[in-house]
Amino acid sequence: MTPARGFTLIEMLVALAIFAMVSAVSFTGIMVMIDNRERVADHADRLAAVQTAVALLERDLQQAVARPIRDPMGDPRAAMLSDDLAALEFTRSGRSNPLGVRRSELERVAYRIEDDTLVRLSWDALDQPPEPPRRDRALLDGATDISLRFMDDDAQWRPTWPPAGALPGSPQLPRAVEITITLDDMDTITRVLGLVDTPAQARAAPEVTP
Repeated sequence: MTPARGFTLIEMLVALAIFAMVSAVSFTGIMVMIDNRERVADHADRLAAVQTAVALLERDLQQAVARPIRDPMGDPRAAMLSDDLAALEFTRSGRSNPLGVRRSELERVAYRIEDDTLVRLSWDALDQPPEPPRRDRALLDGATDISLRFMDDDAQWRPTWPPAGALPGSPQLPRAVEITITLDDMDTITRVLGLVDTPAQARAAPEVTP
């Protein structure tokens, strides 16, 4: 009868070394897969946040109306303007009213960059009392800049709105708005949005005179 033969110490050490190398390679591959999956998930979340912010801005602009307002000092402000308060400020319709409360469907909104974040400002009152209540909603982190151009009735692009010579309470709206948002981790986002029936709205809406 042939006696059973076991593994030598060298064979055991070689087997353990091979097992260790295979385990290390497998572990590295698994960690790479997990890291890639997390990166893909983070990128998808980022894209969703960008799309949500841009969609809200587009929806607001598509509902812009030629309604000037008065600020807390009683001074007229144009239906749409770009000044030191915000990069873009305007009156919009379609304000949500799920409880059916008797109130205007119009709302004043604005967009600006604060601490590398795109923020939406909104006021319920159009002709504003002193220290009017305001809601600030952070929409998009990592937004370092927002720039705009406005198309006038002659199809010329202007860097500011209202155009030169317009009264402070002008109801005039541009024909289109070009928005460029600079992000710190992605390419810049540019959208050009036409405003609905702006010439008719401007003719129908009275100016708020000083």
